[in-house]
Amino acid sequence: MKNINIQNIRIDGGTQSRVKVDEPTIADYAQVLRDGGELPAVVVFFDGAEYWLADGFHRLHAYRADDRASIPADVRTGTQRDAILYSFGANGAHGLRRTNEDKRKAVSAMLADAEWSALSDREIARYCAVTHP
Repeated sequence: MKNINIQNIRIDGGTQSRVKVDEPTIADYAQVLRDGGELPAVVVFFDGAEYWLADGFHRLHAYRADDRASIPADVRTGTQRDAILYSFGANGAHGLRRTNEDKRKAVSAMLADAEWSALSDREIARYCAVTHP
């Protein structure tokens, strides 16, 4: 766990598995920060050169809205692709609930990928934090 300069975190690499960000949630999180509260660390994957955001888009935007320069991060070793795979299941058990469209987007992305589509339905469901059917 460490604080990372927000400018060093990449969010442009397809690691956002939601259909869209929720502006009211960003505003709520930013208010928590302004009130002196804390938010959970974001999850990033570091490939030796880039930090790829895998979980915490709403938190990152809240830190930006509150003009913060850095953000607490759980830094994991891995590639952009690892961050994308991790993002499919992000918020499956915490944070802003995913919409059915968010879940569908994650599953569809896995099924559209040559490597990931070779996984079993159950494995895909596990990665996407959805039920098997």
